[in-house]
Amino acid sequence: MEVTMETGGLPLELWRMILAYLHLPDLGRCSLVCRAWYELVLSLDSTRWRQLCLGCTECRHPNWPNQPDVEPESWREAFKQHYLASKTWTKNALDLESSVCFSLFRRRRERRTLSVGPGREFDSLGSALAVASLYDRIVLFPGVYEEQGEVILKVPVEIVGHGKLGEVALLASIDQHCSTTRLCNLVFMPAWFSPFMFKIVMLRNDIHRCKASGIFLRLEGGGLIAGNNIYHNAEAGVDIRKKSNPLVLCNQIHHGLRSGIVVLGNGKGIIRNNQIFSNKEAGIYILYHGNPVVSGNHIFKGRAAGIAVNENGKGLITENVIRENQWGGVDIRRGGVPVLRSNLICFGYSDGVVVGDEGKGLIEGNTIYANKGCGVWMMSSSLPHVTSNHVSYNGLYGVAVFSQKEGSRELPGGHGAQENFSEDGDAILWEPELEKDDDPLRQPVTIALVESNSINHNGASGLYIQSSEALHVITNVIHANGDRGITVAQSSQLTRVANNSISCNRQSGVKVEIQCKVELRGNGIYDNRGHGIITKGDSTVVIENDIIGNRGSGLQLLPRSDTKVIKNRIHSFRAYGIAVRGRTKALVQENIFFQGKTNKTIFQQISNNRECIMQNNKFLVFKKKSDTWRLMNPPARPHLENSLRGPSAAHSGQKVTAMATRITARVEGGYHSNRSIFCTIL
Repeated sequence: MEVTMETGGLPLELWRMILAYLHLPDLGRCSLVCRAWYELVLSLDSTRWRQLCLGCTECRHPNWPNQPDVEPESWREAFKQHYLASKTWTKNALDLESSVCFSLFRRRRERRTLSVGPGREFDSLGSALAVASLYDRIVLFPGVYEEQGEVILKVPVEIVGHGKLGEVALLASIDQHCSTTRLCNLVFMPAWFSPFMFKIVMLRNDIHRCKASGIFLRLEGGGLIAGNNIYHNAEAGVDIRKKSNPLVLCNQIHHGLRSGIVVLGNGKGIIRNNQIFSNKEAGIYILYHGNPVVSGNHIFKGRAAGIAVNENGKGLITENVIRENQWGGVDIRRGGVPVLRSNLICFGYSDGVVVGDEGKGLIEGNTIYANKGCGVWMMSSSLPHVTSNHVSYNGLYGVAVFSQKEGSRELPGGHGAQENFSEDGDAILWEPELEKDDDPLRQPVTIALVESNSINHNGASGLYIQSSEALHVITNVIHANGDRGITVAQSSQLTRVANNSISCNRQSGVKVEIQCKVELRGNGIYDNRGHGIITKGDSTVVIENDIIGNRGSGLQLLPRSDTKVIKNRIHSFRAYGIAVRGRTKALVQENIFFQGKTNKTIFQQISNNRECIMQNNKFLVFKKKSDTWRLMNPPARPHLENSLRGPSAAHSGQKVTAMATRITARVEGGYHSNRSIFCTIL
C-alpha cells in the first residue's frame, strides 16, 4: 500500500525541507516506507546527500584531486562509493596465513580501533603498532607524537589523525615493510635521524622542515601523494628514485632549500596539477634516466630553472604553466632528452628554454612568451628538434643558436647539481637496469632543426645564429621582431634556411656576416624595414626566393662576399633590386626584377667589377602609374603542400593573452644586451 506525499496537505518541497534534517540511518528508514518515499529521498541529491558527502571528515570532493570544481552525477552515489571504500580494510581483515582448507570454517575478525593519546589506550604510535593486526585503525588524538626510534610498519594499518588538520603532529621516521598503508589527516615533522619513506595513500598532510627530503621513494615505491603541503625541507620536497612510480597530485611544494621534486635512477611517476614555487633550485629536476609524466602543473617564482633535465634524464613534460623563474624556464643539457610539448613558458627573468651542451629532445607546440632573455637559447651541437612553437615578445632573440663551450659549464647551485644523488651508489650502478628507449619522439636527429615555429615581436633578431655546426631552419614564420628577422653571425658549416616567411622586421630580413656558409631557398622575405638580404658571407646561395617590398634594397652584397643569386623574384619600393658595395664576387642569373615606383634603376652598376656576372635576368618596369603586378606562376613563396604548422602571429598573440590573463602575470619591458642573460650569468 503506497502513501501519497500530499497527506496532511504538505507539498513535496516542504517534505524535502523536512527530510533534509535527517541523518543517514533515518534517511534509510524513510526510503523503505514506499516507492514515493524512496523517490523523495533520492530527490535530495543536491541538498542532503551533498551535505552528508562533504560533511564527512575523511571524504574529499568526489572529483578531487583531478576536477574539484566539477559536480558529480550523483552525490548520493559518491557518498555510497566512499562508504563502501572505507569498508575495504574490514573486508580484507582475514587471517591471510590461515590454511585454505579451513577457510570455510574460520570466522571474520572484527577490525579494531586503537586509540593513541593522553589518557587513551596507548601513549605512542609505536606501542599501538606493536599490537596492531591486519587492517586495524589507529587513531591519534590531538597532540605532538615524537617516536624515539624508527617506526616499522609490518602489517597494513590505517593511521588517522583525529580533529582538524594541524592538531596531530607526528615526529617519526617510518619504514614500510607491508604491501599497503593508509595515512590521513597528519602533520609530519622531521625526525632527527631520518627522512620519511612510504609506499596506496598520503593525503592532506603538512610535511616541512625535514633535514633531508620531505618524501623519499625508492625500491619501486608507489602510491598516491595528494593534497599535501610540502615546504621548507633541506633537500627535495619529493625524491623519486630506483623505479618508484607514484601519483603526485594537487600538492603545494614550495620554499625548499633545494629542488621541489627530483626524479632520478629510473624513477617514474605521474606529477600532475601541483603548485611548485619559490624553491631554491629547480622546481622539477629530472636526471639519471628519470622518466616521469609532468602535466598540468604550475611552476613559478623559483630561484633557478622551472624544470631542469640533464644527466640522461627523460620525461614527457606537457601542458604546464612555467613562469617567473630566475633562470631558464626549462633547462636541458648533458644527455637530457625530454619531450617538451604544449607548455606555457613565460615572464621568466632569463631565457624561456635553454638547451645546453649535449642536450637533446623534442620541443614542440609550446608558447614561449615575454621572457627577459631569449625565447629559446640552444647549442646546435646539442641536436634539439624545435618545432611548432609560439615564440613571442621575449626581450632578446626569439631563438638563439650558439656553439660556445661556455654553455657546458656548471651553474653554481642553480639546478641542484650539488645534491647528494649518489647516496645509494654512483649512477653507473643503475646502468644494467636501464629500459630500452624505442620511443620515436626521442630518436636523435643528425642536424639541429628549427622548424614550423612562429617567432614574432621579440626584442632583438627573431633568429640569431653563431655556430660552427650545421643547422636547418625550415618553414618558420619570423615576423615583426625588434632587429633583423635572421642574423647569421657565424656559420662555418652550412646553415640551410628554407621555406620561411620573414616579414615586417625592424631591420633587414636576413643578414649574413663574413665567412659564413648559408643557403637561402624558397623563402618569402617581405616588407622588412631594412634590406631584404645583406650578405658578407664567403659562400652564400640565394635561390628561388621572393624578396619583395622591403624598404632598403632587395639584396645588398658587401665587399669580399661571394654570392649566387639564382631564380629569385626581387623588388624594392625605394631602393635597388640588388646593390653591390665594393669589390665582390657574385653570379646573378635567371632572376625576375620588378622596378619600384622610384626613379632608381633595378640594379646598381659597379664599374670595373668583372667578378660580378649578370646573365639571363628579366626586368619588369612600370611604364605608367596604373601598372600593377602580382606574384603568380608560381604564387608567392614560401611554397608548402600544406599551410605552415606554425600558427600566425595574430593567433599566437590571442592564445598568449588568454593564458596570461588566466595566470594574472606581468612582464617588465626592455632587455639588457645582445647576448643571452644565461650566458651573461656564466
